[in-house]
Amino acid sequence: MSGRILAIVAVFVSLFAFAGTAQAAPAASQGTALVLTVQYSDVEDNAFKATVLTCERGDLHPRRALACATLAATGADLQAMQSDNRACTFIYAPVEVSMFGFWRGEPVHEVHTYPNSCVMLAHTGALFDF
Repeated sequence: MSGRILAIVAVFVSLFAFAGTAQAAPAASQGTALVLTVQYSDVEDNAFKATVLTCERGDLHPRRALACATLAATGADLQAMQSDNRACTFIYAPVEVSMFGFWRGEPVHEVHTYPNSCVMLAHTGALFDF
């Protein structure tokens, strides 16, 4: 549990470090600093992952460009993200994702639960694929 707390603190520190650099960015990504988290169910060992997305070079997100394109296409709205129609099992292993911070200067705070990781990736694409 203390490892999880340390990870969250590290993500917050990164968020504040990147928030200052985002102010000098071009208008398309100005003010973008999002903390993304994924909490898997006990079926997947209660794994917890987090990263910071700023849509800038040096970003911590491994699929930055695709993740930012997904957000731009939906206005950073998790509910507006449509499935890519991949075939997923009906195994119920809930995955909770959260996104909070700023998208293009606008505050964002969203949490959504998907029935399993396949469905989550089908809807969110590269956004939570880290």
